[in-house]
Amino acid sequence: MENSQIFHDLSVSTSVSNDSSSSSHSNSSAENQTYEDFEEPVSLEGSVVKDDDEAYELYNSHAFRKGFGTRKDVVVPKSFKKIDRRTGCKASVQFDVDKKTGVYVLSKHCRLHNHSMVPANKKYLIRSYRHISKEQLAFLTTFTCSDTTLADILRAMMKKVCGEAHLGFTVPDAYDALTNFFWRDGRMRSDYEAFGDLLIHDTTYRTNKYDMICGPFVGMNLHTQNIMFGVGFILYKKAGSFDWLFNSFLTSMGGKQTVTIMTDQCSAMDKAIREVFPKSRHQLCMWHIGENAVVNIKGVMAKEGFKRQFDYVLKYSDTVVDFLADYNCAKHSWIIRLYSLKEKWCPAYNKEWFSGGVLSSQRSDRDYKSFYF
Repeated sequence: MENSQIFHDLSVSTSVSNDSSSSSHSNSSAENQTYEDFEEPVSLEGSVVKDDDEAYELYNSHAFRKGFGTRKDVVVPKSFKKIDRRTGCKASVQFDVDKKTGVYVLSKHCRLHNHSMVPANKKYLIRSYRHISKEQLAFLTTFTCSDTTLADILRAMMKKVCGEAHLGFTVPDAYDALTNFFWRDGRMRSDYEAFGDLLIHDTTYRTNKYDMICGPFVGMNLHTQNIMFGVGFILYKKAGSFDWLFNSFLTSMGGKQTVTIMTDQCSAMDKAIREVFPKSRHQLCMWHIGENAVVNIKGVMAKEGFKRQFDYVLKYSDTVVDFLADYNCAKHSWIIRLYSLKEKWCPAYNKEWFSGGVLSSQRSDRDYKSFYF
């Protein structure tokens, strides 16, 4: 068997609703309830599908019928990854890929849940099952271009399908889809095919006129020159916005996963990267870490020699080094948090992933200045 795909229960609270998008619809009494573990009666073990998408669809459809959401992880042989479990729910399925036939075989189905299922009248709020189709997006775009308000369009759509529950997406999903946008041309697609092993994405910029966040996708060619792969604009730094942006980028590039993606320290972006780029190595920009250090550990940074040693550890350490004891900062919460992310910035943990020697996402600054708003 080759690499395995693991799909997990995406429950984020012990309330009736099982994700952040639906939690606001649950009442306060339900939020305070606790639930005993229970096991699903039906096992999917032995199911055979042809590819990754079909495997995800199998478990996601099963999850929707039962009343919970899903997420996806990739397990690569001889590598170890800490799995983020929101409620500690162990429900999951594992598909193994047969080397000879290439088919996906469901080898393990853990059916034990530690939370309630989403009731039937709230299932449409499950994030992993919500989706705006191309036809629906075209309908929304056409009428908004005709000066019809989005609220009126959505009311008409909901009336046609007998309510929001049958729409397939929520009102915030529609606003996100029409507010955010991504653009690339044919040359950028060709460049990504040739030089897409390193992808740099920086969202520290805002446009002057519309106050939107500009996020260029930048790479590096054989002459270490910047090349543009595309540019996205989002209104808010939310996980849903980044999820849409990264999915749009990946779809436009034919689904090719990059080897390394470099970004700033944004928790919403990190969550989206785990979902959309599960096979890519996520590295953090050294420049942003340095800027965050100035804000979060001013006192320690002021100590003589600390900044020099701190910069050296960030950029040049090839082995695991302990510099905390010398400056009495081992218990500082920001330092502890940074150390827990060492696989994303320390060179010693990233020797097997290509990065072209790039340490900062600020390479995209020059490309950002090419846009006028």
